[in-house]
Amino acid sequence: MPGEHYITLMASLPALGPMLAAKHAPINRVRLESRLRQLRPDDLKQLHAVGDLLAWHRLPLSGTDDELVRRARRVIPALESETLALLARNRMELRTLVAALRRRHAGEDAPPADVLWGYGRYVSRMRANWREPGFGVEQSFPWVLSARTALENNESTRLERILIEAAWVQAERLAVLHHFDFEAVALYIVRWNLLDRWTRYDAQSAAARFQELLNDALDRGPEPILNELHS
Repeated sequence: MPGEHYITLMASLPALGPMLAAKHAPINRVRLESRLRQLRPDDLKQLHAVGDLLAWHRLPLSGTDDELVRRARRVIPALESETLALLARNRMELRTLVAALRRRHAGEDAPPADVLWGYGRYVSRMRANWREPGFGVEQSFPWVLSARTALENNESTRLERILIEAAWVQAERLAVLHHFDFEAVALYIVRWNLLDRWTRYDAQSAAARFQELLNDALDRGPEPILNELHS
């Protein structure tokens, strides 16, 4: 009985609460991972499929590489869960906008039409509005102008907060539609990771990461799933 299976699991997980008001995650990593062993094999397989796309350490201030975009185009349409597919699409679009900010900040022109650099609904609009402060997507991404200012001022802590909060809002909007199913568990994992990352935030480490990413040092390969829990 899949329904009963996830009712029990979700009932065992403490509420996350507002991310920015939290002092620490309401459940530690060891206990959470222990409870996630209850995931059904088919559902765990889906989490493996999207884990690398969602991993926060792969957020590309250094740009979105074509290999990752190709992987997203393969993985996302094959997902059985429409909610997980939407979550992955949303995060990839966030990645793409961050990549556009970084490219422009580095003095690059808009990528040519034949260059595979971004994913989602807004790639063409961003290219057409490359010199506009918000790439013409401010209504869909209201945080973009604040992120641009933080990037230009080398405010790594502020930029990290803006992006984590944007990802949290994406996941929270989907989470309100799910309570005791697999999607509820997956969205809990994503939000737990963001909350845990923020409450363990290290400004010095973030500044170093910020500079590495600006220097195009993001050269990691694919990571296994619940690395979203270890970023």
